[in-house]
Amino acid sequence: GLKSRSPAWGDFELAAFRTGTDNEIVTQTNLGGRSTFQNAGSTRRSGLEASWVRRYAGDLQARVAATLIEARFVDVFLTCTAAPCATPNLAIGAGNRIPGVARGALFGALTWKPETGWNGGIELRLLSRVAVNDSNSESAPGHGVASAHVGYVHRVGRWKIAGFVRGDNLLDKRYAGSVIVNEGNGRYYEAAPGRNWLSGASAEFRF
Repeated sequence: GLKSRSPAWGDFELAAFRTGTDNEIVTQTNLGGRSTFQNAGSTRRSGLEASWVRRYAGDLQARVAATLIEARFVDVFLTCTAAPCATPNLAIGAGNRIPGVARGALFGALTWKPETGWNGGIELRLLSRVAVNDSNSESAPGHGVASAHVGYVHRVGRWKIAGFVRGDNLLDKRYAGSVIVNEGNGRYYEAAPGRNWLSGASAEFRF
């Protein structure tokens, strides 16, 4: 890995990784909330992670983080196509992607955050498609989600009073927020919330 810190260019980090697992435990059947598991031989995960943070005008901060990962089966193994399953009958080839793991992810944010007064920011999250079964025959599509938040901080003596409002999925995208790996009925996809809002307030007293 590498780290760099510069007043002119900000903070930058880059890391490369590679891990190997023997006798990986994977989902064999998944039906009605009941799952069975098996060993699938060796797997390998390799990739890159990078992040950059830069402050502007003291209270304005830009942040970008990205991940790229290749998560694949190394060995051929047999799995089930339905439950109950007395004998695995579907061959999963070496090189198939490990389901439930996105190949790429990107996060970006621009935030204004002074010690007191108004604060706020915007965020963008991007995720690539995700395989939902060992055979890689289906995938959850990639998606992007935009968010924003605004708040206010006020200090009175030893009191700190703060409040905020946050909105997620501002464009009201329809996408799979999570997946059920190897779901026996093909119901792999779990819907994410549509446009939603969150607000909160807090009071803090320092002794």
